[in-house]
Amino acid sequence: AAKNPLAPLALLPLLLLLLRPLAAAAEKEEEEHEALQKQLSCPENMVPWPEAGKTLCQDFDLAVEDATAFLKANLPPYDRDNEVTLFGEPGGVDGLNTGIAAVAVNMSLEARMALPWAARVPRGVFNDYVLPYASLNEARTNARPLLRGALLPLLRNAGARTIDDVVYVVNGYNASAANGSLWTAVSREKIYFKSGQTPLVYDPMSAIAFGYASCTGISVLYVDALRAVGVAARVVGTPAWHNVTANGNHNWVEVWRGPERGWSFIEGRPAGQGESLDDPCDKWFCNPAHFPDPNDTPVFAARFDRGTGVVYPMAWDPKNDAVPGVDRTNYYASTCLRC
Repeated sequence: AAKNPLAPLALLPLLLLLLRPLAAAAEKEEEEHEALQKQLSCPENMVPWPEAGKTLCQDFDLAVEDATAFLKANLPPYDRDNEVTLFGEPGGVDGLNTGIAAVAVNMSLEARMALPWAARVPRGVFNDYVLPYASLNEARTNARPLLRGALLPLLRNAGARTIDDVVYVVNGYNASAANGSLWTAVSREKIYFKSGQTPLVYDPMSAIAFGYASCTGISVLYVDALRAVGVAARVVGTPAWHNVTANGNHNWVEVWRGPERGWSFIEGRPAGQGESLDDPCDKWFCNPAHFPDPNDTPVFAARFDRGTGVVYPMAWDPKNDAVPGVDRTNYYASTCLRC
């Protein structure tokens, strides 16, 4: 039978009808995005802080003072002797009067003023999970300028507008991933996973220089990259599966997605392929085999605030209690038992 060349046109009204809700949703998302940007905007040289449904605008220099005071008040013991090296001092050496911690302060506040998703992060979350110059006891290096310089063009080209967008673009899980990601943008060769590297290779610059790292180094680099573009992120993991050292340890990343959704977890792409923020069960370790009932696998996230009394245990340095932590055991036990 002859085909009617006009038959596809008869389906056009139905197709338009089906697309109408999607167009309406996209329009609503655009309006909400513009409203949020307007709400979080501040005059020039003022840093935005969300507070009780409003935006507090703080002078940049005062924000620098507050952020610096927080870091200095919570310095790990092994960083206290290097305080001048980390923060600099007037006069300095060869005219350089700043250090990597001071660079982190300035760049993290600049990100708040320039990037809409960064402006959404509350001060408490910002202080612990965007501002710090390090995650664990890794070598202190000036990676933030390098990471931000490599990632901002990728985010602009991908049209990133939300925290989730940034997380996926940086990790290479987006439509424009062929144009690059963290794992290709900062190294001559694509950074890959190589087991058994901590503590030899687990600071960001070592991972970039060698082109590989194990789960801890991949996680530290991913966290630093997200912080460099204003996203609150932290290293999280278990020092031992089932609390047995011989079973090995593992580290991954948690991301703060906003006040509505809180913390979600994901691995840096070299350590875990095809993962999302919305589905806990798409991680290879999130299942009853690793988190049975009753659960015997401890999980902790690292933070910077030393006032909690909780320690992040490091499998490669088990007697070191200098990294503050958040006990996440109950969350993972209940979440992964359902997978």
